[in-house]
Amino acid sequence: MTGVRLCIAGLVAVLLTSGCSLPRSEGDPASAGGCGPVAYADVRGHRPSYAAEQLAPFVNEHAMCAGRWVPGADEWLVPQGMTIVDGTAYVASFDGTKLAGQRLCTMQSMELRTGELIRSRYPVVGRVGPRQPTECRHGGGVVADGHGVWLAETLRLWLLDPETLEPVRGWALTDPVRGSFAVLGPDGRLGLGRFRAENPARLWWFDVDDLLASPAYVLDEGDAVDAVRVPPDTQGALWAELGGVGPGLWLARSNTTCGVLVGPDGRSRSFVPGAEGMALTGPDQLWVVSESGTRLYQEKGRPMTPMLARFDTTDMRQWAAPTCSP
Repeated sequence: MTGVRLCIAGLVAVLLTSGCSLPRSEGDPASAGGCGPVAYADVRGHRPSYAAEQLAPFVNEHAMCAGRWVPGADEWLVPQGMTIVDGTAYVASFDGTKLAGQRLCTMQSMELRTGELIRSRYPVVGRVGPRQPTECRHGGGVVADGHGVWLAETLRLWLLDPETLEPVRGWALTDPVRGSFAVLGPDGRLGLGRFRAENPARLWWFDVDDLLASPAYVLDEGDAVDAVRVPPDTQGALWAELGGVGPGLWLARSNTTCGVLVGPDGRSRSFVPGAEGMALTGPDQLWVVSESGTRLYQEKGRPMTPMLARFDTTDMRQWAAPTCSP
């Protein structure tokens, strides 16, 4: 395990590499009225060769300041989870050409400022306790702390080395606990949430120090220190204060045509379609990963969105309510 110590993405100081000094197309967070909408030509990184060169409009697009393409878009990668540490984005994706049970995890680190790839690992293979090595499938949650990068999938939880992206430890998740998405709490607790399309689900909180100190390699709800209900279609979560709302748990509910951001104040606000994992790079500088702009969903006629998008949330109290429901 590398000695590099990571900062929790949600508590990182304002990063100049993605911050306020950029041109207007990259955002002006000093403006309470937002800094968007962003044009297709403004999105950085290697542009995909598919789909029309125009981003789809959505309610509250005025607050979207910047966008990035994830490396490998032309190779059918579908991003699902994301976190950001010191200007590096860690993104978990699956191969959109594969059937559901064969969607192995691709884990990437990329330079957030430019969208350039730093390192990629496919497949992500690790060992859970004494069991035989196994492959990560459909990783849905990514967060980072001083221990490394945490990658959650439906049936397993992995701790990755942030430099090599190689698993250094793994845990099996026992029903009803699932790792559809992940979040870090203000006290460093790790939250694992379950996705349900129709019924409310739960998010379980785990004490990270207890996880690492114990030789156990199977986690169930009895190991959780707390649990909270989350609404249907929750695909991502973040503990933060945005625009003076919170601090508390923010939830991204979405499908590939609709995005909704649910705040700790109980209000729902319109969000980018396909929204999933979220991270902060400074006060009111919110990044979100979206799957709608991938090749898989563009061929199905979904709205074109940047794979990573940065929002200025200073006027969060004025964000409009959703006009769609996931």
